[in-house]
Amino acid sequence: MKKTAIFLAFLLGSITLYSQTFYEGKLAAFKFGLQIDTVQKTALLYIPEQGLFPYAVKNPVFRNDSLVAELKAFGVLLSGKISAEMFDGQWKQNGFPAPVKLSKVAEFSFMKRPQQPVGPFVYRAQNVQFYNADRSIRFGGTLTLPKGKGPFTTAVLISGSGQEDRDETIFGHKPFWVIADYLARQGIAVLRTDDRGVGETTGDIGTSADYAQDVLAALAYLKTRPEINKKKMGLIGHSEGGLIAPLVAVQSKDVAFIVSLAGLGVNGTELLLQQNDDVLKQSGMSAEVRGHYKELNALIYSKSASLTPNDDIGDSLKKVVLTWAQKQPAGRLGQMGFAGDFGKKQLEKTALSVNNKWFRYFLAYDPAPTLAQIKIPVLALNGSADVQVAAVQNLAGFEKGLTAAGNKNFKTVSLPGLNHLFQKCQKCTATEYGLLEETFSIDALQLVGDWLKQR
Repeated sequence: MKKTAIFLAFLLGSITLYSQTFYEGKLAAFKFGLQIDTVQKTALLYIPEQGLFPYAVKNPVFRNDSLVAELKAFGVLLSGKISAEMFDGQWKQNGFPAPVKLSKVAEFSFMKRPQQPVGPFVYRAQNVQFYNADRSIRFGGTLTLPKGKGPFTTAVLISGSGQEDRDETIFGHKPFWVIADYLARQGIAVLRTDDRGVGETTGDIGTSADYAQDVLAALAYLKTRPEINKKKMGLIGHSEGGLIAPLVAVQSKDVAFIVSLAGLGVNGTELLLQQNDDVLKQSGMSAEVRGHYKELNALIYSKSASLTPNDDIGDSLKKVVLTWAQKQPAGRLGQMGFAGDFGKKQLEKTALSVNNKWFRYFLAYDPAPTLAQIKIPVLALNGSADVQVAAVQNLAGFEKGLTAAGNKNFKTVSLPGLNHLFQKCQKCTATEYGLLEETFSIDALQLVGDWLKQR
């Protein structure tokens, strides 16, 4: 559930007379970066607190040393002067102007990523392609192989929710590349692939159950490689990937171990209700108002569960939330941002967010029956400061399910001070992910590496 990026209506267009120029400053309280390439006629926007790393601007307009960019969908007009040393302009959104003064910098202060792997590498990294059983999906990925002939213990990395590239690139970080680099140096091979519809992988968005089939295809491919120890192939899943890994394991005897990184130990509805409440609590919202949001979300999720899984339920969802709104005091709707015509649209948008097959499967999924079948070694890790997949309840879910399976070889660990991305956090909010330089805690990497070397 790493994809709770909070979107504001921020977009930008720009140009400069200087190729590959970087400008940095603030727009209101947010760090703001602009990267311009005059040769390619491109402009990239960075707003780290909003998870934009980067955002490519469409059709920036250049006029001599000035920029005028109108973004009608967001009610934004950006205008300003561009020089070798700064961008000095105005951001006007829905008629409200704000100054934009950006200074030229050699690199963005918020884009330092010291853990990003840099060659020369002591292992081999091969770009690979393979297909599922009926050849309806082609997968593109990278296989890292340690020094030597092998055969090697091998891990397949499984990304979290949303369509990710093979590095699980998020907020300027590439955690799956960092993990693969570390493990390859420890003598462990790693396969990481682009998700469906991303990079070199084809196919349409599906459910967690569909993605489990993709992992089975990856295991089938690995069995064709002589460098891979067929008896020591396992799975490392992050967030939703930690839900998918057990689904794969109960379908394949080829899975020798599982590492869950902030995986789900409770059902999807319970997790999301807790996640929403934790995020709102961090924002400073009162317990009373948070309770109203929880009531609304529970109503939406319950309605989704009561209807036929594959049907379009948009009308039903809108009806249930509008009926709920009619019973609420006007002041409460105002507190929650649902007052007036605009609020009504926001309320309908909230309801319709669950009207897709992925979300509805996730809401209904209970990991307990699956975990109760897992007898292979399992390492389940969570950051104690994770606000997306709460450590206490989800690790308890793993313990309960694996104990029910009679599994004698599992370990659950809550890592102090780490967030959902396994970064050592300060504020420990989702908006902080992109501001932190650390990509993945070295303590967590060492724990995973040491555990895998014992398999």
